[in-house]
Amino acid sequence: MSRTAIVADDEPIIRMDLSQMLEELGFEVLGSAADGFDAVELCRARRPDVVLMDLSMPVFEGLGAAQTIVEEDLAGCVVVVTAFADRELIDRAGAVGVTGYLVKPIEERLLLPTIEVALAQSRRLAQARQETAEARRRLKDRDLIDRAKAILAAEKGIGEAQALAQLQHMAMDKRCSLVYLARAVVEKSSRRELVNRAKTLLMERRGMSEPAAYQAVQALARKKGLDLEQAAREILEGREAL
Repeated sequence: MSRTAIVADDEPIIRMDLSQMLEELGFEVLGSAADGFDAVELCRARRPDVVLMDLSMPVFEGLGAAQTIVEEDLAGCVVVVTAFADRELIDRAGAVGVTGYLVKPIEERLLLPTIEVALAQSRRLAQARQETAEARRRLKDRDLIDRAKAILAAEKGIGEAQALAQLQHMAMDKRCSLVYLARAVVEKSSRRELVNRAKTLLMERRGMSEPAAYQAVQALARKKGLDLEQAAREILEGREAL
């Protein structure tokens, strides 16, 4: 299957020339755009492998359009096509995720190598982003399990190693992941903490006993059709007259 491309340039003759070059190299040209806005919309609709993007265009200039395309993952790669061989411009293009750079007038012999390098570099960057995201997810999961472990240890008066073993056993019994169970434990603790803070506020401001303060939170929840957490939040945020 042939690779696909979109050409964005405000000069019709350049769009036609670039499209012809790409077709001669075996690319299917899915369309062309005269400004950055149309280029982005076309990429959203067609998801090409390559975008050849002029920088100096009306409505939405090329660098901004390129950044949107990269950030939204609308194309395999973006290759900038410009009349200016400017170091600062190259650095700015690289910073937004552009992986190829061609200076007008385009030499056909340079087009394919530039695209191949740009595609390879984009794949490497995408892999790096994926690995970073996965590392962050694992770190977040580990933190969640540690928090659940500490909560369970404090509630039951046991060591954290024993708490972790209990979490693992519960996860096996419930046939769910350890992270899913840990999240449930942390969320339950957070809800309980919110209600406790609301009770404390009522006890301090209205001189209520703890049971009376808890009943006041329950009464508010029933009155407004809220759960206890929502009622507690209203009290803490001062949205319910005390």
